[in-house]
Amino acid sequence: MYKIEMSPLKNVILVVFLLSASGTVYGGTSVRDPQTLEIAHHIWHNEFGKAMSKSDRLIKTEPDNPLGYFLKGTIYQTISEEYRNDKFKDEIDELLSRAIEMADKLKKNDPNNPDWYFIYGSSSGYRALLRAFHGSWFKAFRDGLHCSSNLEKALKLDSTYYDAWLGLGAYHYYKTVMANDFLWLPFISDRREQGINEISLTAAHGYLAVNNARESLLRIYLDEGRLEDLIWLADSLDKNNPDDSYCLLYHAQALVKLNQFDQAEEKIRRLRRAWRQSPYFDAVGQYEAELVTARLFLAEGDTESARNIIGMILDGKEYGDMNAYFAETYEKAKKLNKTIK
Repeated sequence: MYKIEMSPLKNVILVVFLLSASGTVYGGTSVRDPQTLEIAHHIWHNEFGKAMSKSDRLIKTEPDNPLGYFLKGTIYQTISEEYRNDKFKDEIDELLSRAIEMADKLKKNDPNNPDWYFIYGSSSGYRALLRAFHGSWFKAFRDGLHCSSNLEKALKLDSTYYDAWLGLGAYHYYKTVMANDFLWLPFISDRREQGINEISLTAAHGYLAVNNARESLLRIYLDEGRLEDLIWLADSLDKNNPDDSYCLLYHAQALVKLNQFDQAEEKIRRLRRAWRQSPYFDAVGQYEAELVTARLFLAEGDTESARNIIGMILDGKEYGDMNAYFAETYEKAKKLNKTIK
């Protein structure tokens, strides 16, 4: 039997060649790369210009990597949520759709890389939120299924991929909320607590999505009436980013419900200032702060002032055609108006 002697360098070259031929090596930037974390940190601190610039650079240097398109899509999505600004919906859909298409192709050639399943699943989850928010419920439902199946696959390939739990948890929680009227059926179960626990895994152990998971819990805690948990979480987030408008919005609402009126008023003032000082300020979207103020007046017993604000919101019904966030505010104002005697 012949024994073939090979140098260590030749061994490395052979291994790389064989792996490349089988489609299991990708030399681009990975999801859990320090460069990607740097972009995430910019997003956490609302440094959207820096985050966008670095995402554009990633797209330019690695045009075949879906990561850059995914990151840029999530930046626009975060801006939209932070400032209730609906101007970027087309860009978000286009970027996320491109990331999904590219990740799908890479999954077939590189099936053991959890990055592709994470990008596919997370992009589908964000696109599901976008589409549901704009009334495309069937497409949103389909995206939700793709989100959960791909994130589950990412975790199956790598159980330490804690960022995947955010999308899975959101899917399980909001699927239950949407099916609330049918929970009495034997084949539909309440998975809200499961969803909260899954999102909490990302909040505690995630790499890129720690802050996203914590902010996601703010809205859930408000919906669930877990106001003390919301206040504690909002206080902790406030220390790192005191001008975060998303946090201020939910913090103020919880304080109103707890009758902590002076603190609620202070949060509303900071919210208005954060919105107006941002280049992403949307005059229509900011009516949500007016709605929170109306709730504050009602809680304080000033019904007349609350009615005036609600009337102003209801008079702007046509704004809902240009901004889905205002349409949401409008519907909330209608419900609140019915509670006033």
